[in-house]
Parts: sequence; C-alpha cells; structure tokens
Amino acid sequence: MSDDGAVTPDYLRSWGRHTRSSPLYGELVEVIAGSEELLRVINRIPHRPPPNVLFAAVQFLLMDGAGPELATFFPSLSDDPLPIEGVGPVFTEFVVANEEEIVEIGNTRYTQTNECRRCVALLPGIWASDLDRFHLIDMGTSAGLNLAVDRYRYRWGDTEWGPESEVMLETEVRGRPPQPRPIEILSRTGLDLHPVDAGDPTERRWLEALIWPEHHERRGRLQAALALAASLEMTMLPGSAIDTLGPALEALPDGDAAVVMHSFALNQLRSNDGDAITRILERAREHRPVHRVSLEIVIEDDEWARLSVDTGSGLIEIGRCHPHGDWVELYARP
Repeated sequence: MSDDGAVTPDYLRSWGRHTRSSPLYGELVEVIAGSEELLRVINRIPHRPPPNVLFAAVQFLLMDGAGPELATFFPSLSDDPLPIEGVGPVFTEFVVANEEEIVEIGNTRYTQTNECRRCVALLPGIWASDLDRFHLIDMGTSAGLNLAVDRYRYRWGDTEWGPESEVMLETEVRGRPPQPRPIEILSRTGLDLHPVDAGDPTERRWLEALIWPEHHERRGRLQAALALAASLEMTMLPGSAIDTLGPALEALPDGDAAVVMHSFALNQLRSNDGDAITRILERAREHRPVHRVSLEIVIEDDEWARLSVDTGSGLIEIGRCHPHGDWVELYARP
C-alpha cells in the first residue's frame, strides 16, 4: 500500500502471489490493478486485506442470485465455468453497478476465514504443553470452528487420532510426527469483533463467500464443520481481544488451566496490541497455568504460518504450517 494506506497496483500484484490456487482471483487482481474505477472502489473498503474482502463481497452477492453473467465464471457457482480470460469486463461492470452494496459489505464484514484444517497444527501446539484438562479460548474465533479442535478426526500421514466425526482433517507431515494424547476441554470461549453464528444461514453464506471459487474441498469441509460447531456449547464474546481476553480468563474457576490460541488473527490487530495480549497473559499466569498457541504469518513475505507456543517464557517456534493446513512441519525436539 502507499504511505497513506491506499491500495496501489503494486500492492495488489504483491498480494496476488497468494492466489496461485485460484486462477480466477489471480486474473482479477490484474484486472483491478489496471482499472481506475476498480481501484476507487477497493479503496473504499477499510477492512484487511481489501482484495480478499472485495472478492468475498462479490461472491456473497453472486451466491444470493445477483449477477448471473458474472457467476458463470466462478467454479463455485457454475459446473462448467467460462474461461477466465473473458472475466474482466463482466467483473468491472458488476462491481461498478453494485458499488454501494459492495462497499457496505466491505465496511460491515471482515475476513473471518474459518479453515478448521489449521487444527492439524493447533492441536500439536496444544499437546506441546503438559495440560490434559483445560478451558479453551480462541482469539479471532469467527464461527468457533477451532474451538471444536477435539471433535474432529485427524490423519497426519500414518498417525490417526480423534473421535468418529463427520469432519476428517488430513494433512501431509513434514518433520517429526505429532505425539497424540487424550485431552479434556472444560469450556470453549470464542473472542471476535463480530462473532459468527454457525447456525445463521446468512452468516454461513458469508463464510462460504470467503472461500476462493476453486476450493471445493474447503467448502465442503466448512459446511460439515459449521454443523458440528453449531451442536457444541460455546461462549462467544464480541469485541476486541484487548478488552475481552482478560475478563474471559478471570471468569474461569480459580486455578483451572487455560489454553489461549489464535490463528491468522494478529494481522487484524493494531501494531502495539500484540504486546498488550502478552501482558494480559502474564497477569493471568499469576492465578492459573496458561498455555498459548500461535499460528500466524509473522513475516509478510512468508507463504507459511509459524506455529509457536508460550507457557510463560515467551513464544517459542515449534513448527510451521501451510495457511490452509495442506501440510504441517513440526521441528525435531532438542
């Protein structure tokens, strides 16, 4: 982005490196970068990252029946999508015609991608502690799919764990295999600026709209995980984690252990909020064991997320993971 925060063609093309798994969005990044009209629209969207929010807003409207001509280019909406080379003029016309509605969506909704396959890394991060029974708190929880971390069936290469479940999470293992063990989650609390009701059809449509058009497997997994999450007892606290994390920890029974985890959430915080989170956890450790699990892209140019844990001595990196859980690499223990 420019110094004043504006989305520029250079920023778009840099962000576009993430679209390798979506030829349609890769093409549309170039379309937006070359269009003054579309650059004007995307610069009216404040929530990050603006291209992702714009694309989701468009797909959200298409899923509701708008723009049937544009929908024929989307693999998520057409069994035989048209070649992407012709999408530019149709996309531009749709966005300009629906600018105010798209901007309204972009001002009221957030990137709340709930990819439950990230649990293939979050669960080993939990196992890196010595906690067997704990309360689970998820920052940036969206619809709370990660709070169901113990209710999925897992397969890390030859290692399998978990109950019988409608949701099977499989991943490629790089590095050492995980070391499964039983855990008991005493309560589940999700923190989010705008928590998503897993049972609300419109909210579910927004989460599906955030999934890129070519990612059919992710879409099916999301639908199954939403049904599972809707069946679990969870407490959802709206607001910034800076305001809600401390009270959530204080509300737990005295002395009970807690696991606080977050994935792809820190980029939504202000630059100094990470330090505030650390201070909140330090204060909480005066009254209970607290284990932190972090799965975040730490360096902007990284194309993987770093799995780190903290039991009170600072975050220690123990592995890394594909952003959608396609693979996980756990480092050898010292």
